[in-house]
Amino acid sequence: MYNNGLVDLRHQIQAQLWVDKLNKAHERGQLCPWVSTFHPKRLACRLEGTFYHGSFNAGVKMAFSDGTAWMVRFPRVGKVHNEYAEEKVAMDVRAISLIRERTTIPVPEIQAWGYSADNLLGLGPFIMMDFVNGVCLNDLLPDPNEAEPTRLLREDISDGDIEVIYRQFANFLLQLFSLDFDSIGSLPSLEAKAESPIPKRPLTYRAHDILHNGGVDVFGDRRQGFATTTEYFQYLPGQDFGQLTHQPNSIYGPHDARSRYLAFKVLESLLPDLINKKYDGGKFKLICDDLGLANLIVRSKEDLTVVGVVDLEWSYIGPAQLFGSAPWWLLQDRPINEEWEWQDGKPSKLAERYFKYLNIYKRVLEEEEAKMPGHEERELSNLVKWSQESGAMWLHMLISVGFNDHRSFPFAQLRQHVGEKKWERRRAEFGTLPEVEAFVTQKTLRLKEYEVAKDQLESDKALVGGGQMTREAFLATSVGPG
Repeated sequence: MYNNGLVDLRHQIQAQLWVDKLNKAHERGQLCPWVSTFHPKRLACRLEGTFYHGSFNAGVKMAFSDGTAWMVRFPRVGKVHNEYAEEKVAMDVRAISLIRERTTIPVPEIQAWGYSADNLLGLGPFIMMDFVNGVCLNDLLPDPNEAEPTRLLREDISDGDIEVIYRQFANFLLQLFSLDFDSIGSLPSLEAKAESPIPKRPLTYRAHDILHNGGVDVFGDRRQGFATTTEYFQYLPGQDFGQLTHQPNSIYGPHDARSRYLAFKVLESLLPDLINKKYDGGKFKLICDDLGLANLIVRSKEDLTVVGVVDLEWSYIGPAQLFGSAPWWLLQDRPINEEWEWQDGKPSKLAERYFKYLNIYKRVLEEEEAKMPGHEERELSNLVKWSQESGAMWLHMLISVGFNDHRSFPFAQLRQHVGEKKWERRRAEFGTLPEVEAFVTQKTLRLKEYEVAKDQLESDKALVGGGQMTREAFLATSVGPG
């Protein structure tokens, strides 16, 4: 499923305006003095290096006159929905504060943070934290010679290096698993700073992605939380159906519309069989939706000791079985991406690598678990095994992201686990529902309307590029979410 082009075009213009504002603040000499106002001694600082651009954040290293350095980070306009940028920052701060307080995981110390109202430069909410010296694994693990760069681990990495990385990550996850919470929802506040009320229903990677890139709000009533894993999992399929129904380009044509709808109906029907009854009512765990190898900073290419864990947005309290699932991040890339899709009824070659690395991860997790006090019952490693044996790991990969495709690797693996006959039988049963053809008809019509609207918006954007329309006028006349 592609992004909604109508909102994508708006985001491109919004991003350009924000980057211009950021660059002007630097060119006018405003950025460094502003950062210095947050230093306890108001020391002078200077920008060192260039701006860092991650998936959701832009950051810059600020070096102070006493030799210390901070990373000053802003949510990227055009990559983070305007309405949720402040909550995203607050959740990141809460996650980092909680982890620093209750674990030995090397997260950076936060020196200052604030909402848009606290930013005199008009650049939005921000976090200032200690700069972590080292190399991000995302710069070391992919193949730099790939014609089309991806986040996939390059194939010449030794199993020994993989084990070194996985072992440290397993230790971090075991520490996080030791933290228990009473209900599913947003992270509780640990800050003395006055904050806006945060809704019970969490700001997840998935819901934000569907809203920001699909243009569909699937949060529902955020005042309502969830008492059990069953309640939470029953809520999540509605997000897929919401996106499928209301994103105008969520299908490619009538056949695709029917196939997607029926695949989601089958997936929804399987939920009761994929819930771990032992953990249904708790204990609940700290979930970091986007936490993977790319969040780890190591000392150097030669020394893979992890010295920093960064970017903990999309954190919330969620089901233990979601935390204790076979990880999506073993090859760094998400298995929902096209490179993973089955070809001619067979898994891609990435599947073999994934299962090989899953075996390495399970082994080092068990070894680390055996050494760590408080984990005598082997809960985390047993949950990982259960997720694989039950097939729930594939469900977990699907409900953690938006833009799900019925042809994706996790969907295909779940279908194989359930059995083709059982899957097709349920699909056929749902296929007789009268709502299916009504859905297909409605979606096909909306797709045609979308294509006309997108052509018009692209024409307007061309006027912006040619200097015949201002960017502000484009945003004022186009319709779309933030």
